[in-house]
Amino acid sequence: MSYYGSSLISSEEEILQEVENEYEETFENDDFFQLPPDDVIAFNELRSCADIYRLFTKKQLKIEPEFQRQIIWPDSAKTRFIDSLMKQLPIPSMCISLDYKTDQRLVVDGLQRIFTIVQFLGQGQNILDSKFENWRLSSLADIDQRIKGKTVNEIKNENPLLFERVENLTLPITVIRFDSSKESHMNYLYTIFHRLNTGGTKLSNQEIRNCIYQGLLNNLLKECVNYQNWMKLKLFKEKNIKRLEDQEFILRFFAFLDDRDSYGGTLSRFLNNYMENHRNLTSDLYSDKYKTFQRAVDILCKILEQDKPFDISKVVIEGLLIGIAVNLPLLEKLEINKLRSAYEKLRQSEVYLAKNLQGGLLKTNKVKERFEKSIQIFGGLSVN
Repeated sequence: MSYYGSSLISSEEEILQEVENEYEETFENDDFFQLPPDDVIAFNELRSCADIYRLFTKKQLKIEPEFQRQIIWPDSAKTRFIDSLMKQLPIPSMCISLDYKTDQRLVVDGLQRIFTIVQFLGQGQNILDSKFENWRLSSLADIDQRIKGKTVNEIKNENPLLFERVENLTLPITVIRFDSSKESHMNYLYTIFHRLNTGGTKLSNQEIRNCIYQGLLNNLLKECVNYQNWMKLKLFKEKNIKRLEDQEFILRFFAFLDDRDSYGGTLSRFLNNYMENHRNLTSDLYSDKYKTFQRAVDILCKILEQDKPFDISKVVIEGLLIGIAVNLPLLEKLEINKLRSAYEKLRQSEVYLAKNLQGGLLKTNKVKERFEKSIQIFGGLSVN
């Protein structure tokens, strides 16, 4: 429930909950379709499991650490997959992107299968997180008796031909050849990730960005979510943090702070373009942005400290942060009572009333009205 004044009647509570639910959906459901650029090429190839393993060890095939921690098959599923490889059963085609400028590959679809191959062939080589070492295959009734409950090293020593069969088996792979320096190519790659990812846990928008928009901006988001006062706010539940929703929220903060005038109603495209255009920050700009975030969050914490415990709508928090960040030099000179007064004025303004927030939170006019109102209210305060 979100607080609005001292109390809420039932209907207002329901409206606020609907608004919050709609806002939560923007982390998952906002999408756009990018037509394939003429110079993006898709082709099919066959790669042996040993070849896939080699590409990974040579750092030419990237598997993000976040995926290793959060979206991984249980041992029983991995065991059945290895058993299928040994029995040479048909395996669905996987999809990998190839940046022909850097020779870097990303797993678009088939992450669990590729990771399982790397884990199996790489046992004892210290190429993965230690928790993936010393893997003992599951004792399942429907797998080859020779691998049931065995470690990979035991399989290699007792039945080397089975291990070699996995190494030599070729798998079908669809390759998307693209150029990461082109915005249209990156948007198309995002679309492919969004549409083709078919694992048991579908990647969120920010998990996809975390994979394809590597750089200092991505690193900045990861640092910001660990800032002490940000963590005190506890805006996101643990399950949402695991899906990187907190990082997307901070990305939205930077994007709307810098480029809100260019927002056109499609949030995912707006955020993708911002990450593409700013992913290679200079160290000075990185530092400036981090300090801006810290200062804005510090003021936000002061404003909200009397409301603990609180669960204020993220729509309001987003507007607050933008209004604060734009007016930082002024607000840092003011006493808490003036900041609190501005906050209450914001909550009672027409654009932030629950009934007016309902429906179309991402519409261009609604988004810009919310930010303009917050900037106006906090910018109208006086030191005297």
